[in-house]
Amino acid sequence: MTERDLGSLLERASEHLPEVDFAEGAWAAAVAGRARRRRLAMGAVAAVAAAGLGVAAVQLGGSTTPRPTPATSSATRTGAGTLSDGTPYAVMPLEGTEAQLPAFDVGLPSVIDVRGRAAQSYAGPPRPVVAVFLRPDGAVFHPVLVSGDGAEVVLDKVDLQWTFDAGGDSASPLGPHAVGGGGRYVVFPQGDHVVRLDTRTGDTVSYSVPSHHVEWVGWTSSAGVVVARDAGHAWTIDTGQARPSAVPVVDGYEGRYRITAADSPSRALGLTTYDGAKPVARGFVRAPMSGVWGETVGTQQSAATGAFFDQNVTAPVIRLGDGPIYQGLVAVDVPGSSARVLLAPENPDGQTGRFKGCCTVLGWADATTVLFQSVGTHGRWILAWNVRTGTVYQVSRLVTGAPDDPPTAIALAVGTRS
Repeated sequence: MTERDLGSLLERASEHLPEVDFAEGAWAAAVAGRARRRRLAMGAVAAVAAAGLGVAAVQLGGSTTPRPTPATSSATRTGAGTLSDGTPYAVMPLEGTEAQLPAFDVGLPSVIDVRGRAAQSYAGPPRPVVAVFLRPDGAVFHPVLVSGDGAEVVLDKVDLQWTFDAGGDSASPLGPHAVGGGGRYVVFPQGDHVVRLDTRTGDTVSYSVPSHHVEWVGWTSSAGVVVARDAGHAWTIDTGQARPSAVPVVDGYEGRYRITAADSPSRALGLTTYDGAKPVARGFVRAPMSGVWGETVGTQQSAATGAFFDQNVTAPVIRLGDGPIYQGLVAVDVPGSSARVLLAPENPDGQTGRFKGCCTVLGWADATTVLFQSVGTHGRWILAWNVRTGTVYQVSRLVTGAPDDPPTAIALAVGTRS
């Protein structure tokens, strides 16, 4: 493990395809099966709620009705309002209270053990595959496929290496755009090539890339086409061709939109729109941003990414004792050229809470709900943020060996990740 993987830990120590990308029938069946199990356990009231979840999952690719949970405490209530610059905001509950949040069902299991200790060796994929993570094994990683009921299958014959940039910093070879083909294919960057895994067969195919430092790869809005990127170049690979080759594309990106930090405080967000992998429009959106974190993931009309904020704007929102608010998420309504932010406060009274880079966008459950990973001293979670209401929900708890474990690289096969 090198500098980039320990970055968030050192920071904490020093300062404390556009389509819905899932197999519709399989996913709906998984959610319905999950709802049936809950009905047996929770009785008649839960039966009504679970049935509603099944209908919403088929129609929207994820339930918009929270699962029944105990009433939330004051520590888990989210505040909302408008910042001094006019940006609508919501505030995340304090780190460590995620288990008290209302639940949101998108077909993911409520607990995912990212240590992979209970994973079974591959004898066929779990049905359906709803997420993928990487299990470290010495100097390599093995992909682990996760099903909607929590079963895990490890492909222990598939060895994946760390990615390295030109400066020698390393990172895990898995990003939020990695899963495509309705959950059938997963792509991984591997230095001078891309590996595509077929989850149905366990087979892999490699595609050569004219670089030694490919760090990112993901599916585009064009069926079968992936983008591979290093720090300064991008290539498209049409995996449907008989002999796929890496074709250079200027400023290419695997998402429909890309949010970047602008160089002027009055134009705090840069927004680039892509057709396939090619940039076709550029603009700016006002928001109280000082930087961005992680990749941009979008829908047809919205985009979201991790964010660092201008604390001069966010400071008035801080409750007494909650510490600074310098990070969280930003979501952009592209047609409206407007942004909303989710603020992630520190824990009160100087306690260690969220790590720097706490919040990473993984996808969208539906047109208004962002799925993201939250990391802190008390654990890791996949959470959901409704950008219209500001409500934050729990989706899945990620079980790790210890809070100081390296950041969890996980890609979803549910919802929208364009």
